Amino acid sequence: MAAITNFFLVMSNDNAETVLRVGAEMDYLSSHRVTWVVLTKDTETFQCKYCVHLDLTVIHARPQEHNQIYNYMFDKYAQSVLYRSRDGLIWTEEEMEAAYYLDLILLISRVIVHLPGEGIGPIFIDCNRVSPYEGSHVNFSGLIEQLPMQNDSGVYGRWVLDDVSYMNMALRIAWVNIQAGQVKLIQKVATWTSTTGIQMESGYSALTNNNGVKKYIIVTVVQPPFMMKTVVDNTTVYYGYCKDLIDKIKDILKFEYELYEAPDGLYGTLNDNGTWNGMVNELIKGNADIGVADLSVMAERESAVDFTVPYYDLVGIKILMKAPKFEYTLLKFAAVLEPPVWWCFAAAYFLTGILLCLFDRYSPYSYQNNKEKYADDDETRIFTIKEGLWFCITSLTPQGGGEAPKSVSGRLIAATWWLFGFIMIASYTANLAAFLTVQRFESPIQSLDDLAGQYDIGYAPIEGTATLTYFQRMADIEEKFYT
Repeated sequence: MAAITNFFLVMSNDNAETVLRVGAEMDYLSSHRVTWVVLTKDTETFQCKYCVHLDLTVIHARPQEHNQIYNYMFDKYAQSVLYRSRDGLIWTEEEMEAAYYLDLILLISRVIVHLPGEGIGPIFIDCNRVSPYEGSHVNFSGLIEQLPMQNDSGVYGRWVLDDVSYMNMALRIAWVNIQAGQVKLIQKVATWTSTTGIQMESGYSALTNNNGVKKYIIVTVVQPPFMMKTVVDNTTVYYGYCKDLIDKIKDILKFEYELYEAPDGLYGTLNDNGTWNGMVNELIKGNADIGVADLSVMAERESAVDFTVPYYDLVGIKILMKAPKFEYTLLKFAAVLEPPVWWCFAAAYFLTGILLCLFDRYSPYSYQNNKEKYADDDETRIFTIKEGLWFCITSLTPQGGGEAPKSVSGRLIAATWWLFGFIMIASYTANLAAFLTVQRFESPIQSLDDLAGQYDIGYAPIEGTATLTYFQRMADIEEKFYT
């Protein structure tokens, strides 16, 4: 039944109502992909009691009276007289059949009257007689010759006499607008005859040009951020990038749509038995007209369905991992250098402070041992252990360490510490910037080879996606060529 899109019912209105009731139970009345055409001799305006919740535009065809008076009155009053009346505006079924047979009898009568010869008179036949019939004979050749000559327009129409004789009746075709099951408007759009076909009225180009809003069934798969859903007042509401995209297209092309999820929640892959699943299966079966989702373009899928230009062209396979958690402490700055480096720096610091104290005390050229020599010097300083350590610390700052030792040995130690401190500060600053930058992007997995070469992190592709197909292909290739 899913492949049937057009239903033609040749029956009475009552029987058509019964069929439509079954169609309503099978959800065929609300489907925009199914067209119902009812051909009937009933002249009553068709009322679909099962369409009470639908707004429809129906193409309605009824017999057109040959009498021009009837046509004029119909054009004038059809908008207000929507049901069968007995005032002559719309024929009843009995009146149509009577008109048909009246035209047939009139044609035969005119032919008989104009037959050459004696014509045809009453014939009395005795069933008990076995002798051949004696009386006037019908001139059938003359009868056939008179048929086209006496064929004139009748009440119902004009006869067409050729290899297949028939009545050239006319149908008046109109658009019947039904809102909530009630007929609201009738517009005459065309006239049909067997000889001329469909003749459109002025201002109409086609029977399907009824300005009706198209409605499409769209299938999707929930996958954030492209398509997401929530429940509001027991109603499922979809949102996301794809939802916004189809809404923008709807506003431009002027159509309506109904959105639903693929029953199995898959995008669509080809099974081993040659059948499809997911969204692709819904499109192939005709359950949906359009698929909107983050669906990758694949050669297998292109052989089954058509794709638009990708709105998000992502090249290659991306690895999505859980972001690592970093611990932030007050001593985070100390992690820039390794602990042995810090221990060596501390040892050098204390060693330098002690050496400054020893050289200042025991060197004969220090200020402590030559106070008379440096009596007029304002920059004097006795280096104790405390002053030595303070000198080393302040030397690492832009303020500077203050008065330097006077002895050569003390100044050599101070210069060595200055050079050491400069290198340490430069190294720490460079490592600190690199440490804070690289830490954010550092990941143990950088490629598929890294992923396949480790066993600590478990991984898997999403079912029914192009990534899963890629891994399946790679597995098949390795099995065929490397095993």
